[in-house]
Amino acid sequence: MSNDTRQNYSSTSFLQLEEKLLVIQQVDYESGIYYRSESPLPYLDFKKVGWDRIIPKEHKAIVIKNQFVSITILPEMGRIYSMIYQPTGHETLWRNDIIRPGGANNELGWWLWIGGIEYTLPKDEHGTSWALMWDYEILKNTETCKTLRMQVQEPTSGLYHQIDLSLVANSSALKSDISIWNPTPETVNFAHWVNPMWAPGGKNELTDQTEFLIPTKQVLIAERWQKNLGPSPQSWVENPLHYICNWPKMGDLMADGLDAGFYGVYSHEEEEGVVRVFDPDINPGVDIWTYGFNPDDVPMGSGKKNKGYAEIWGGTVKHFPDETAPLPANGTISWSEWIYPFQKTKGLSIATENVALHHRSVSHGLEVSLCPSISIISAQLKFQVDGKTIISKLFSTSPDNPYHIIIEWEKISTSSNILMILLDGEEEILRIQIQAFTPYFKFLKQDR
Repeated sequence: MSNDTRQNYSSTSFLQLEEKLLVIQQVDYESGIYYRSESPLPYLDFKKVGWDRIIPKEHKAIVIKNQFVSITILPEMGRIYSMIYQPTGHETLWRNDIIRPGGANNELGWWLWIGGIEYTLPKDEHGTSWALMWDYEILKNTETCKTLRMQVQEPTSGLYHQIDLSLVANSSALKSDISIWNPTPETVNFAHWVNPMWAPGGKNELTDQTEFLIPTKQVLIAERWQKNLGPSPQSWVENPLHYICNWPKMGDLMADGLDAGFYGVYSHEEEEGVVRVFDPDINPGVDIWTYGFNPDDVPMGSGKKNKGYAEIWGGTVKHFPDETAPLPANGTISWSEWIYPFQKTKGLSIATENVALHHRSVSHGLEVSLCPSISIISAQLKFQVDGKTIISKLFSTSPDNPYHIIIEWEKISTSSNILMILLDGEEEILRIQIQAFTPYFKFLKQDR
């Protein structure tokens, strides 16, 4: 894609919703599905799977797109299948070249390697909701906003699961309004996990210098993975497991508490990342799982070699996958979250639903790079020391036009905390405090 094309995105606003049939190749696994008399859930007899029979399967698909993202949703599966970053033309999600089943530690005993983003209930790895038939409807189809509702009742728990996916004009952020309702007369213990299978950079696999970005001081390693990833707990600040190239084998690591409500991945080779933003009080859990570096066992349906992807789970409980929390009779839990791609920031220090920002100390100053999820025509970046504005920069920025600046230390201060404020016109959208010569931040404000 040419630079001229990229530059024109911000001035070419459009928002579209298309319903279509999408044909995806799959192993003939449905011949092995069966039901038990005591359960409405679909189980799988692996001996009856036609492993050598590759068949086309039609799926109802909803495509929502604007000048910044193109998102393909498989609403009857309750799944986001594709998220293409329009400024680069790159896919951010891993997708299997041929869908195939495999074993899983859940009620069903199996799971589909298809890719994308799944929303899981009621507990365990992947839960059961991915295997159910979801209902859907288009709630809003205007020039400024497209909203698709997906919903299902999970039969083992009785919980109703509702997800409203929205994309607005001039934004790269997909908003999810998620609601879980317990209509039963009893308290239900559950865990909801969002599972994006990320591979930013358009390679359909993790690049060697992909970085995992979690705002936590410490990570936990489950006992079964300590042989692969080391002891538990571990400090996260300078942990080599930040990068996929330092994962010798597959495994999970969990955040031991969060300092802010976001997490993401960033491909340093392709200078592209993707981030999820959420309320950490409602969603305190973050778990990273990968196949490790240059694995041999990624279950591509074609058998093609693949470096894998990062499942970065976000949950309503802290620990994955066994912890649950109670939802009382007729109780509801609801929240909003955002997922969006970003580029050319060299990493990630903080993210809100409006902006992904990275700052770091360099030899001659403070380097700041930001990529917003919205177009900001009248942006202002202010640096304050001891309550006094020392530097103020005016600029415009958008998802296809990131902003980068280096502030020389002599122009601010090397001995005091630096307050950095980002405004959109008169509206303050980010405020962070930086200690000179360190890459760390203190989270002060995140507007919702």
